[in-house]
Amino acid sequence: MKSERKRAIERLDNLYSEYIRKRAIYRVHACERCLHWKKDWVELQTAHCFTRHNLSSRLDIRNSAGLCGACHMYIDSHEDAKMELFRRLIGSEDLQRLFVLSHLTSKQSPVDFKMTEIYLKTLIKRLDGVVATTS
Repeated sequence: MKSERKRAIERLDNLYSEYIRKRAIYRVHACERCLHWKKDWVELQTAHCFTRHNLSSRLDIRNSAGLCGACHMYIDSHEDAKMELFRRLIGSEDLQRLFVLSHLTSKQSPVDFKMTEIYLKTLIKRLDGVVATTS
């Protein structure tokens, strides 16, 4: 059986992924790297700049982009291309901050699961409202 912590992380991962992919559709209606048009957010994948292993950066919305499968595979095997993409998306300063955050332990930078869930649900609701009014 899964622990409550693992279930909470899984729930947050799902919300996070939904937000990142919907954000990409809102921003460019496409993969954020190749700009290949996508009909819907479910056609995209959530690609992380820094590993998902560390909870400190795992759920930081600067740490991911909505990409097509091909671009996701490409940046995961080409570190320079990955850094170039995220530098373009979030800027050099935020990329440096994210790098530091990705190296902190969860004790150094604890994650409040409930607040993170509320935050992600709010972001998704905002995007859903914007997309609904522009359709």
